[in-house]
Amino acid sequence: MNQLKVGALLSYVNMALHILIGLVYVPLLLHYLSVEEYGLYQLIGSLVAYLSVMDFGLSGTITRYYSQRLALNDEKGQENVLAIAMIIYLGIGVLIIIAGIVLYQLLDTIYGATLSSHEMVSAKAMMVLLIINVALTIPSHVFTSAITSHEQFVFLRLITIIRSIMNPIIVLAILQFKAEALSVVQVQVALNLLVILCNIWYARHKIRIKIHLHSFDGALIKSMFAFAFFVFLSAIVDQVYWKTGQLILGAVSGTAAVAILSVALQLERYYAQFSTVFYQVLFPKIAKITAISDSMDELSKLFRRVGRLQFVILGLIMTGFVLFGKIFLILWVGERFSDAYIMVLLIMLPQTIPLIQNTGVVILQAKNKHAYRSIVYVFMAILNVVLSVLFLRKFGGIGSAAILGLCKFIGDGLVMNWYYWKRLKIDIKGFYIDIFQLSIPVIISLVIGWIALSLISISSWAMLFLGIAMYSIVYSVMVFGIGLHPNEKKLITSIIGKIIR
Repeated sequence: MNQLKVGALLSYVNMALHILIGLVYVPLLLHYLSVEEYGLYQLIGSLVAYLSVMDFGLSGTITRYYSQRLALNDEKGQENVLAIAMIIYLGIGVLIIIAGIVLYQLLDTIYGATLSSHEMVSAKAMMVLLIINVALTIPSHVFTSAITSHEQFVFLRLITIIRSIMNPIIVLAILQFKAEALSVVQVQVALNLLVILCNIWYARHKIRIKIHLHSFDGALIKSMFAFAFFVFLSAIVDQVYWKTGQLILGAVSGTAAVAILSVALQLERYYAQFSTVFYQVLFPKIAKITAISDSMDELSKLFRRVGRLQFVILGLIMTGFVLFGKIFLILWVGERFSDAYIMVLLIMLPQTIPLIQNTGVVILQAKNKHAYRSIVYVFMAILNVVLSVLFLRKFGGIGSAAILGLCKFIGDGLVMNWYYWKRLKIDIKGFYIDIFQLSIPVIISLVIGWIALSLISISSWAMLFLGIAMYSIVYSVMVFGIGLHPNEKKLITSIIGKIIR
């Protein structure tokens, strides 16, 4: 199998491993850390995450322009893109440190009423480490983007898998001696710096990239920033969209409420990751297609084909969580976090629409038509903030989840689908016909699972795993039997045959 296929396969391996580790890691963190300490860790992480958007959208921009020059065999152009990007990134690193100092000074003002003196000291120490981490990580995107453009997905995924394994092992070992959130952050920062060094080594010595400024190409820089601006706008809006609830909850309800919402958002991130694999590996391919041709026929077919596959995968996870999610949460992190079940469903159901259409986002970026989506997301983020300020004090975490789901449905489910259909000329009608056909076996599987669960009671991990395994078999048989096209069945049987061999 080529880098694309193996990279996608390893991405799923990493996600499965990440989720499996999380099943053990999060309860152990909550064993060593109090709910409040865990909430503090999530709160500061959410706050510093705003600094990460100071990448300004250039990571995807570098991949786009570097991939185009790879397709045209323009070696000097490749070197120049990376050199200009590195200069810009070093300047961004300085800006991040300045912005971080401002945030640090505002901590007492924002959270002084809800954090204890001990929590405030810990919060400030974590913030310093995370600011340094972000300031060093963003310039390293030059090397990661180059590796991605060369489609060296196996290396990138293997590094991620190794970090996923090492992080909880080292954290839990240290928590035996020093049980506080600061220890968790220290380990995460150290491992991230090690990954950065590995990426630099691979880019320089294996794919032998060269960073050389042949000319300070004003037209290229203008084009890069014009493209990157709306990517950056989408990124900052995304941060506002997903992190606002936690920040406001921390100010009005304290760290315990943040902890429960963060568990729901963590499960939502796991869910979303199963679709973003295609986003990551398809971008270089689509960028090269758009560099050669303006025809939408091939891209529209790719949009439908990938969307069907994403829906099959996400449909299993979504319906499985509907059936088993509440008992899973109780067994996993305790009765105190049971409200996270409703929160996850309120986000997961409307979130499914944009997740199965991630290929559309890639097409927008590759064709430099992502401005409209960014503007839509700005309005959705503003709506999210306004509704959060008005209702979170009364409705808490469940209110935050409901607001997130509502905004997703309006922005992605209605507005963006209109744009894909009318402006980008993607076959949205054919896409939804495909999804409707696939929904029939998915719904039948859900009904069968619901009837089965009404007859039995699950109260242990063993019974839960058995129930999930049985449901997965029923789902797979139904989808394979009446949902998939003949060519899709042939593809799946071929993959299974290769795995067995």
